[in-house]
Parts: sequence; C-alpha cells; structure tokens
Amino acid sequence: MPNKPIQTVSERQVSTVHNQPYGNSPYRQGHSGSPNGRPGRPSPGKQPGPDSLPPEEKAPETLLEKFHGWRLGISIEIEPIIRGLVCLVLLSFFALLQTTLFARFKPFGAVPDLMLPLVVAISMIAREKWGAVSGLAAAFIIESLGGSTVTILSLLYMPAGYICGLLTVYYFRDGLAVRAMYTGATAMAKGLFTLLILVLSKPSVSLPGAFLYAVIPEFFATVLFAFLPHLAAVYAFRLAEGKKK
Repeated sequence: MPNKPIQTVSERQVSTVHNQPYGNSPYRQGHSGSPNGRPGRPSPGKQPGPDSLPPEEKAPETLLEKFHGWRLGISIEIEPIIRGLVCLVLLSFFALLQTTLFARFKPFGAVPDLMLPLVVAISMIAREKWGAVSGLAAAFIIESLGGSTVTILSLLYMPAGYICGLLTVYYFRDGLAVRAMYTGATAMAKGLFTLLILVLSKPSVSLPGAFLYAVIPEFFATVLFAFLPHLAAVYAFRLAEGKKK
C-alpha cells in the first residue's frame, strides 16, 4: 500500500484556499476578508460608482441638474393662460366700449349693459368656472371705469355666469335660441336689480316712472346690442383654439 504524502498545516491552508469559489475566498474579498489587512480584488459586477465615492470626490452638479431640482415638479399648462388672456382682452374692450361710445350714444335713452351678455357668452363657451371668474372680473373692471352708478349691480355677473355655464353643461345645448334665452333672462334680472336699487336709493321715484324711464329702456338696449359680445367671444375663442393647435 503506497504511502500518502503528508501535508503540513500551511500546505493544507493554501490548498483549501485555492479550492474555494472565487467570491468566497478570503484573499479575494476586500479589506475585511484578506489576511493582514491587505486589500483584494473587487468582486465582478460591483464596480464603484459615483454614489459610493466620498463627498469630496463627487463631480459638482451641473446648471441643468440644479434647474431640475428648483422646478420641484411644477408643470405649466398653456390652455388656462390662453383662456385667461382672451377673457381679459374681451372684458377690457367691452368695458371701454360701454363707458365711452354707448355712454354718449344711448339707444332707447339708456346705456346698454354689454358686460352681462359677455359674461354669459364666456360661460357658455368656457363653462361655469370661467363664467364665474369672468363675472367677478367684469364687476371689478366696470366699477373701476365708473360704468355703473350703483356698484351692487355688478355682483349680478358672477351668479349669472356660473348658472348659465351649468345650464349649458347639463340641460341645454349651445345655440342661438339658448343664447337669446340666457340674454333675455339675465337682462330681466338686471332690470329687477335696477328697479330695487332705484326704489331704495331714491324714495321719491315712482314705480311706474322707474319702469318707464330706466328698467324698460335698459332692457331693450341690452338685448339689442347683446349680439356684439356674443360674436366677439365666439370668434376670439375659436382664434385662440386655432393658435394653440
């Protein structure tokens, strides 16, 4: 029977190390796995990246990366901006038209209210939220320009815009007859507000006189020239939609 060579302790350790898998060898691990604190070869697939570098060795952020961090995920939509600009231009134009041209040329002896049918037209096109916002803006603009002697009348614009927008969404389709109905109803509401304010502010004014010389002329003047803001709103929003596309 042949005698097997006797291996020393050191030879057996070396043989055990060489027979271990690549990743389990203590000589092929990092500082913690190698004897005497000698660094070994890094394991495959775990190359050091920029995140593992010390803070002083990292590359500085570029200006674009800083800009992305400053944005904080805020996105800007262009459609509400365009609609807001269209509404602002229309309200400013018809407020100036009402307080300049129609303040001198008074059909039926009264100044037509062009802001009310404009708010109705905006609410039918852009729906109830824009109608309510346009009503508040119209109240502020017309009061600033002095187009209304009784400022509480301008508060009619906001509920008129909101209600007409809701009715257009849920009950009636946009059309010429619906626009005429909305314009007539809001003009009648404006006449009731005018009558109430005249009676409360001037007790000496008789009710028949208020109807004959204030409410009725204002109603017919408003209804007669209501087509101007309706047409302007339709074409302005169509132009804005075409530019956006």
